[in-house]
Amino acid sequence: MRQQGSRLFSGVGVLCLAASLSAQFTAPAGQGGQSALAPESLEGYPLQQVLDARSQRPTGTFDPAEGILKLDVEVTDPSGKAVTGLEAKDFSLLDNGQPDQIVTLHAFDGAAAFPNPAVEVVLVIDEMNQSAEQVAQVDQEVSKFLRRNGGHLDQPVSIYRFFLGGISETPQALMDGNVLAEELAAKNKLNTVWPKLDKGSVGVWIAPSASFAYRNQISLTALGAMILEERRKPGRKLMVWLGGGWPLLNDKSVDSFDWVTEFSTRLREARITLSSVTAWPYPVRESPYQNFLQGIQSARKTSDEYLIQSLGLEVLATQSGGHVVEPGPYMADQIGLLVKEANDFYTISFDPPRTEQVDEYHELKVRLAKPGLTARTTSGYYDEPAYYEQPVKVAERVPVDRLEEVLDAARGKSDSDFAEELSGMGLTERLSGSKLAAWKARMPGAKSSAAFVALADASTFLDPPAERVLPTPAPDLAAQRLTIAKTVDYLSKSIPRLPNFYAIRRTARYRETEQKDEQIWKTAMGDQRVHSEAISTATVLYRNGFDVVDAEAVKGKKPKKERSMDTKGTFGPILTTVILDVAHGDLRWSRWEQGAGGVRAVFRYAVPKEQSHYELSYCCLTEGDGNRMFKLKPGYHGELVIDPESGAILRLTVEADLEPRLPLMRSNIMVQYGPETIGGSTYICPERSVSLWRGRRNVQVNEWGESFRVFGPFETMLDDVSFGDYHMFRGEAHILTGYDPEPEGTRGDSGAGGTSTGTPKTKP
Repeated sequence: MRQQGSRLFSGVGVLCLAASLSAQFTAPAGQGGQSALAPESLEGYPLQQVLDARSQRPTGTFDPAEGILKLDVEVTDPSGKAVTGLEAKDFSLLDNGQPDQIVTLHAFDGAAAFPNPAVEVVLVIDEMNQSAEQVAQVDQEVSKFLRRNGGHLDQPVSIYRFFLGGISETPQALMDGNVLAEELAAKNKLNTVWPKLDKGSVGVWIAPSASFAYRNQISLTALGAMILEERRKPGRKLMVWLGGGWPLLNDKSVDSFDWVTEFSTRLREARITLSSVTAWPYPVRESPYQNFLQGIQSARKTSDEYLIQSLGLEVLATQSGGHVVEPGPYMADQIGLLVKEANDFYTISFDPPRTEQVDEYHELKVRLAKPGLTARTTSGYYDEPAYYEQPVKVAERVPVDRLEEVLDAARGKSDSDFAEELSGMGLTERLSGSKLAAWKARMPGAKSSAAFVALADASTFLDPPAERVLPTPAPDLAAQRLTIAKTVDYLSKSIPRLPNFYAIRRTARYRETEQKDEQIWKTAMGDQRVHSEAISTATVLYRNGFDVVDAEAVKGKKPKKERSMDTKGTFGPILTTVILDVAHGDLRWSRWEQGAGGVRAVFRYAVPKEQSHYELSYCCLTEGDGNRMFKLKPGYHGELVIDPESGAILRLTVEADLEPRLPLMRSNIMVQYGPETIGGSTYICPERSVSLWRGRRNVQVNEWGESFRVFGPFETMLDDVSFGDYHMFRGEAHILTGYDPEPEGTRGDSGAGGTSTGTPKTKP
């Protein structure tokens, strides 16, 4: 999994999180009536220039309206002709015999509704399991197919050539059959795609002297490698295997059940319909392949013979919704018939039932309302717990006052034991920053201290305890708008006046325990608790409205990049963007709250996605090479905690409103502001922030000598960030001929932490 990210951006900076999420939009509760902020409230203020100068970023193509799983369905009449023009009401889906809801249906007819990209025809010439004479005939028939109609193909075509030394492929799919035929004849023009010796061979390819017994393993490995190559391409594929298949031997080197589930899953993900065409009789079996079409429930309840036979070409082709064509001499014509109406099909999406069992087999059937029609599609799939979010398991949830009792009772406990106890707890209300600091000092050691901070940070977005909510009546609408007007005025004047400065950022990162087993992608995580993973410090430079982390100055243990978050823009842009967005959203009174420095006015806001400038970036989607960034701009909501006298925002939360099925479950940000002295003047600056993210793991899987990525179970990441040691940033530089020590008495301004620093100097 590559770095993930979440952004709240404006023309003067970004707020960026490495994250993924999924949540429902709910309008914030309030007093009713009119919003406390309207668009005209910003007239005359320079804040709008921030959004006027912004750059628009494209969003990703991941569609949460689609079901989790997809099926390509061919519908034919009694004569075998493709049937188009059907609607959703004409289809019903049975999952293990039970009706399942069809989430979406897309109909393609190759004319008015053309699939994009077009369906690709993939021809596989099997040299491994055929004689030289048979291969020569296959080449001749493929060339004949390619050169029909003057070489004008109806579909893009690519060709694999599978031989004992590996797999080669035409450089790209083409609709010019003549060029493809020439590439096929000149074998040196084909690209070697397997084995990928430059990336390290997995040792499954056998020398030319290999015995007949290895053809089972080699052929299945080759098919798997081709499926994974095609999985990287978008769109539907019709794969035609030109040959009778491979011997089915009880080869212990083949993990039969694992490969059965892998072929089923990866064929469906790659959107491959596999068919078989040959001019010679299929291998003679003791039992016909039709006896092995039933999906396998589990390896324990299935004989070795059934497992091996289930990996036969005819079985895999039929289960994918493809055809096993009776042997015949005119292979070119048979290929033509298979791909004649390639663009006439339907794509159905649906959500599988929730399961707690790994590799739970489900039989699928598509039924049609109109009589006489036949639907061909994938005959089944393996359901996995990781297709859905699993609730985070918490042993006990307690209010803040009960937590204090837990701390009192912990005296005498070891650091490890108390850390374990805290890791299994959850709070029902928000723990204040002052109590967090005071109670953290009572921890018996580093482990329990880290567990306590993680517990407190997880409560950041909850309501405060009842004693902190003041019973003072809500101000009238005019008074509310006056408070917001002070805030807008404050932002308009204070943000531009921020000097260039630098500060020290300390980040404590918490993550779930990393799982090493690549098969973990199928399961729900057993231990969902977060643990301290890394602590680092860095210098943050704020210049001309942008804050930048000095990467060279980062100290401490760094987390793995694929499990990291990075937050920028907390020094003003986030505040400006939220206020501007809220002007087109909804802002309502929430409560009076007792803060550490006095009474605070709390407003709740909601921004619809149509007005949102909050961009979430998630890396990466598992399609293709697994490195495509997914972006969207969701709606979001949160709270503004305001000093009613000055209008300064002292606390801000941002919670994204996300749709189901996204690889992102949750992305929340809290920034706490307070007075800091910089260069002898006082400014309201970030003191602390919490970033909480929950999204899918991006897991690397290795199969058939290929590496690819899949979505795994959801995981939680949490960053606790504190800022301090603010100093004025002196931009001047002096060119020196040698080292010139700074004279005494010329030190820079003292910051909030009391530390002084010299003026930066530069040598030539």
